[in-house]
Amino acid sequence: MVNLPMPPREVYDLIREGTAIVAHPLALTEDRRIDEARQRALTMYYLASGAGGVAIGVHTTQFEVHDNGMYEPLLRMTSEVIDECGRKVGRVVKVAGIVGGTRQAVEEAKLAYKLGYHAGLVSLHRFIGEPQDKIVEHVKAVAREIPVFGFYLQPAVGGLRLGYSFWRRLVEEVENLVAIKIAPFNRYATIDVARAVADAGRAGEVALYTGNDDNIIIDLLTRFSFTASNGEVREVRIVGGLLGHWAFWTKRSMEIFRLVKSIADSRRQIPPELLTLGAQVTDANGAVFDVVNNFRGVIPGINEVLRRSGLLRGRWTLNPGEDLSPGQLEEINRVYASYPHLRDDEFTSKYVDEWVRGECVGFGELRELTIDDVRLMVGGGYGH
Repeated sequence: MVNLPMPPREVYDLIREGTAIVAHPLALTEDRRIDEARQRALTMYYLASGAGGVAIGVHTTQFEVHDNGMYEPLLRMTSEVIDECGRKVGRVVKVAGIVGGTRQAVEEAKLAYKLGYHAGLVSLHRFIGEPQDKIVEHVKAVAREIPVFGFYLQPAVGGLRLGYSFWRRLVEEVENLVAIKIAPFNRYATIDVARAVADAGRAGEVALYTGNDDNIIIDLLTRFSFTASNGEVREVRIVGGLLGHWAFWTKRSMEIFRLVKSIADSRRQIPPELLTLGAQVTDANGAVFDVVNNFRGVIPGINEVLRRSGLLRGRWTLNPGEDLSPGQLEEINRVYASYPHLRDDEFTSKYVDEWVRGECVGFGELRELTIDDVRLMVGGGYGH
């Protein structure tokens, strides 16, 4: 690897081992300016909840921040909070969303790397209809400035269809491709990425992260096994996640992630209750992300949950015309009532005022969930 940037060894090791990276939302005032106190409070909440990383400037942040002057202040603010509060948790992965054509993306990559970000999550929605060669060269240009997190974004929110041949080329040709976020919300497309990494022989170098909010727990439990023409069996796993779902109810999500990962790492038999819990998580995401309206209300939905938790003052987005879809509020109310065990309202209410004041508190409160806990959860017997 000649003169290509790489994350510090301890961070790269964490990425390869697999961790939970939160797709960070945007906290706004009613007049649609950055609410700095609550933006910082959100980052503190994620770190105190046990997240192993934060991604800012991504779809959940709202892609508009790349064109309205908010991108650099958000990157600075997030990095500062991680540096200040991250001492309490150790290694934290900083991921910056990278968008636009090649000129814009390269400039963003330079800025992110200068500000201490460990990887750039490269969005390709500006390349719909472009040939594969051009897209690969675009990613290579970004990779010369910052280590790369590949990104397979679902078409419903602006992504493009990227087949096996694209991912195979990317894995083979981008040496500092450290991970891929797989978020096509499509099992066939998910397997394309897993097979590309396996066939390229880089399973130990390029980490796979789920972004499939419709299938989180199944993704984390699955071992993808492929047999080559010479009879060699190659296996890869999705070791972590970079998810919009983890932007809310984060502490409980981190507790679930740790339990699921421990079972997957140990190759223990998978308890069926985890599959039931996975379906409940998917149902909750369907309401918050507004799946029935093709994800039109996804950002207001996430912000509404954060508003209820006291972390945001409103569900405002950068687009004044954007709000919950008809019927979405009723769906959010339904999952609130159905799945109290997925929420962490008690935790947020305990510390939110201190986070807003800029105090790094609330660390060390994660529970070590057991399968017995999960059985109570899915059976309706778990305490709120």
